[in-house]
Amino acid sequence: MISVDCVIVMLTRKCAIEKISNWHPRLFLELHVVSCVAVMRLHSTSPAVFEVTCENIASDWLGEDTQFMLEVSWSEETERNAERLRATIQTKPIVEMAASALAFVLTPHIVNLGQLDVMNYGDRADYRSLDMQSVLEISGTETPSELARRHREKVSQALENPFGLDAYVVVCAFSSSGHHIRFSYHRWKEEANA
Repeated sequence: MISVDCVIVMLTRKCAIEKISNWHPRLFLELHVVSCVAVMRLHSTSPAVFEVTCENIASDWLGEDTQFMLEVSWSEETERNAERLRATIQTKPIVEMAASALAFVLTPHIVNLGQLDVMNYGDRADYRSLDMQSVLEISGTETPSELARRHREKVSQALENPFGLDAYVVVCAFSSSGHHIRFSYHRWKEEANA
């Protein structure tokens, strides 16, 4: 009798966090890059590994899969800057910028939202795609148990955008027990928001 072990192979995407500036040349992302390293290095070494769960995401790279691993590496120079940033800026804005950096990794490679433009405060989302009829809302936490609740809140918030646009939501949880990202797409329904 031959025994066959079941092997589950999960898709993996690898990147250096410093590359996001090349992928989004219109945006100034140096603070986001350094913030991301400032948060990741507290919980892991380079490369940091994230389990990414996707909901309603149509992606040629993903195919039928709904999960993949994201390995994010960084340079020694960025790590030195991250140490200085921690001495300069409070934790909450660093975590939010770190989550934004990871969202900028997911776009354009998983879902290409094209050119992104920052939205005004109060518009219920962080960025608006200039190429698609959608907004992008991003959030981060260092408390993994908050991930599901935060994701629900951010979905509701993003769908309240004043433009009636569909929403992509990225919520990142940074933790020494494992990093997680929920990346989802939600259609705006006029009757639900009336």
